[in-house]
Amino acid sequence: MSKLFKLKEWLTLEEAANHISNVLGEPVTLADIYRLALDKHITLSANFINGAQAITGKFVKTEDIEFKEVKNHFFTDEKLEQPFSMPANYETYVSEDLWISLGSKIVSIRGIWDLTMIGSEALDIEHYYQQETSGLEVTLTCLEGTCLRQGNVICQLQTDYDDNEYQEGSKAAKKKLDHYIANNNLTDDQIENLRSEYQAERKKFLGGKREFERVPTYFPSGGLDEHDYVLVVKTNEVTRFIQSLEETPPEVKPLTSKERNSLLVLLGAVCKNADIDPSQRGIATSLVAMTELVGAPLTDDTIRKILNQIEPAIESRSK
Repeated sequence: MSKLFKLKEWLTLEEAANHISNVLGEPVTLADIYRLALDKHITLSANFINGAQAITGKFVKTEDIEFKEVKNHFFTDEKLEQPFSMPANYETYVSEDLWISLGSKIVSIRGIWDLTMIGSEALDIEHYYQQETSGLEVTLTCLEGTCLRQGNVICQLQTDYDDNEYQEGSKAAKKKLDHYIANNNLTDDQIENLRSEYQAERKKFLGGKREFERVPTYFPSGGLDEHDYVLVVKTNEVTRFIQSLEETPPEVKPLTSKERNSLLVLLGAVCKNADIDPSQRGIATSLVAMTELVGAPLTDDTIRKILNQIEPAIESRSK
């Protein structure tokens, strides 16, 4: 093992693939790392270089959630033929007995956060995997947003509307407009009209206030790529994964005298219930055939030795 490996808190995906490959003695590719993460054999993390905005929360059990009955359609307000229940505080479903409860306050996060693989981050990893293998793009979306974890804290990444190029009047929309102007042969009048239209939309977006006075508004991020981050694997997670492949089954401890006698008594009870007499001549041959039927044959001699111990075991337990 590299001496530097012990000093690092995390590895890039390429470094992790190389390290695992060296330890296992077989090639491990970047695609393999993505696939292992998708199959939940290894946990990937994101290192937010410039920080990110998020709302935080925690895991909660179903029994701790308050549900409300929905009788009318959300948009038309028409009465539903089949009412249904949903969390009153809009918790996010994870599994049969687990949900995510998020707050409402926007906070800044930075550093290393683990990917939960229950939101858009799973689609991101699937996309990267497909890019490495098939070249296809993943165009699916996830309503749960991008969910990360740091210890017992869960967070959902948030994106400022100002960074949304599809939001009219946003800074991102201006960048898109500048790119369009730079790459098209437009007249001065056309450029002036486009910029005037943007300025009008910008004023609406800011609500008539000066930009620094505007209260930021956010929405759940559609993916990791809306933020400055690097995918990494914690070194202790790399070690855990390697050890999980090298684990050997625990040694089977020999039976104690009490355990052996208990099994013999149980065998005697089964024989009695099945009208099998352990002392009957030739019974061992019949039992050999029975063990062959279950695919674990015992020899005639082995069975006779076991049968001879049944009666003494029962007598010792009956005293």
